[in-house]
Amino acid sequence: MPPTPPPATAQVDPARAALPAGTVLWRVHRGTRSAETFNPVPADGQFGGGRFDATRDDPYPFLYAGFRPETALLESLVRSVPFNERGVRHLRRAALTGLVLSSVRTTADLDLISLRDSAELAAACQDEWLVTADPPEYPRTRRWGHWLRDRADWGQGLIWPSRRDLGNPAAVLFGDRTPPGLLKPGDEQPLPLDDAAGAAHLNALLAPFRIHVRPPRNP
Repeated sequence: MPPTPPPATAQVDPARAALPAGTVLWRVHRGTRSAETFNPVPADGQFGGGRFDATRDDPYPFLYAGFRPETALLESLVRSVPFNERGVRHLRRAALTGLVLSSVRTTADLDLISLRDSAELAAACQDEWLVTADPPEYPRTRRWGHWLRDRADWGQGLIWPSRRDLGNPAAVLFGDRTPPGLLKPGDEQPLPLDDAAGAAHLNALLAPFRIHVRPPRNP
């Protein structure tokens, strides 16, 4: 649908998805922060940021995650990487500096606002635009995310189909609506993505997507 503001007087009952305690989530984050740390910095109202970030109009800590490592990597690293003439997408080493792939495990049941299919999007007065819009539209998708938070005060996050890993969901959790200590480190050790082992892991995981990263040069 064309990007329009949320309806002011609509009565909505967004779909609910239960996320049980013990769910494993994957995320890409700066190695200077632990995997369980929510981002406390609101996005600018008009520029940059992610699809459902907080803004100054609705400030809350937030954390994006995938339900498998491929989803987290694709959502974080492959937003605007084109195929070259050989049909391969190359990740720049500079884009990986300081990044880590980690798993976390939830310690409590969560209720997420679900946007995983056409009916669930319609329940939110939306269609596929909300979950497939390009980054220049993110200021508008963020406004819709704030509106959904306002209409569903039980919502502890959002879940929707990943645009870059079709058939698999992505999620964002709201730190102001989740209990303290919600996330614990997963069984897998955090993996730095900017060294030789990280490059090998990336190339193994992302080969089906025709994505490649060159290993670092030997010093």
